[in-house]
Amino acid sequence: MKPKNLKKLYAQSKDLQASVLNAHTVAVTSLTNPAANHIVTVAYAKDGTIHARCTCPWAIYGGVACTHVLAALEALAQKRGKRLSFWRSREDAQRQKRRLFCIKDHETQADGVWVTSRRSA
Repeated sequence: MKPKNLKKLYAQSKDLQASVLNAHTVAVTSLTNPAANHIVTVAYAKDGTIHARCTCPWAIYGGVACTHVLAALEALAQKRGKRLSFWRSREDAQRQKRRLFCIKDHETQADGVWVTSRRSA
């Protein structure tokens, strides 16, 4: 299930605390309970596909690219000196002329959210 309001989710993800545990695992604070964390695991395929799983209810029931995943990906990118932008369609992402990735649904392999990467300022 692809998010409908990606800009709102991305804005919410900026308010979350993300702690990088290792190259593929990030603990992200919960929106509904700031005392709790959700664990996000990320795997990168050579073809530019990102497989991300989160422990939040929305992600467990098939949601792709929840706020926790967006926060986790941004935290991992910051470690590499990069910034990310998130897009609903491949066409919108390709217009940016940047490196392109796709967060896919790990069950159906359907395209979810497109990601572009650039160097931090």
